[in-house]
Amino acid sequence: MELARPNLFILTLTAAYLLPLAIPNVGLDVPYFFITVLVLSAWFLIKWDSVKQITLRSGPPEVVVGAIMIAGDYALNYLRGSNVGILDLLVIFLGTIIFSFGVRGLKLFWVPATYGIILLAGYQLENIIPNYVALQYWLAGVVTSIINVLGVHASVHGEYVTMYLPNGTPLLLDVASACTGVQGILAFGMLSTMTLLDLKPKLSRLIPLFAIGFAGAFLINIVRLIVVFLTFEYLGVDAGTTVHVYFGYLIFIVWVMTFWALAFKYLVPPIGALPTQTSLITKPR
Repeated sequence: MELARPNLFILTLTAAYLLPLAIPNVGLDVPYFFITVLVLSAWFLIKWDSVKQITLRSGPPEVVVGAIMIAGDYALNYLRGSNVGILDLLVIFLGTIIFSFGVRGLKLFWVPATYGIILLAGYQLENIIPNYVALQYWLAGVVTSIINVLGVHASVHGEYVTMYLPNGTPLLLDVASACTGVQGILAFGMLSTMTLLDLKPKLSRLIPLFAIGFAGAFLINIVRLIVVFLTFEYLGVDAGTTVHVYFGYLIFIVWVMTFWALAFKYLVPPIGALPTQTSLITKPR
């Protein structure tokens, strides 16, 4: 039995994303891979009924173009000896769309493609945004106050928080500029609201949605820092370091999913006023 084109697309994308693990001198940038997969999985979970109805098929030239995009990205990383990062994952995603559905398929996946661009821009902002020292100090102070209330002995000096482990050993943690979450707040605040754009809500509804998306991402970052600090305190340095790397991605995705659920239920216009999901359905050639 022939595999449905959308299912084949998912299998092709999965293989294309995992293949770098088998390419010598390449590999994956695990944090970027993790967040990209979570974001795409969230979108496909919501839109899968619409994706299943896509009938576009790529022609031979488009199959070649898509394959060249993917293989070319692998080759470039092989020559540079670099891991597949967030820009590479975006290129592979676009190449897989062209490979499976043709060039016309790109317009059907503009929202998840935009997610990749937003994530890329958000994490590159660190190169152009100055350090927010005042924000670092404020976050360090807020987190220290909260964990003290929770029973952890800690003190703060500027951006540095000193905690004392149960055995009395001092532990110095730095709320660095990257820990302010500015890049993540921008990226995930946009992610929280981007999926609603294809529903075309009124501006009077969209502005509050953007405000809630950004505010939620900011508060989630504070929760992230608290969990990281508590992990260092009670589970040790190794566990704290692991949580510091990955927990932020997970909790932000949880926030995005929660926001989407609430927004679709309470904040967007009634179903009768929304465009149908047939915007992803296309006629075969």
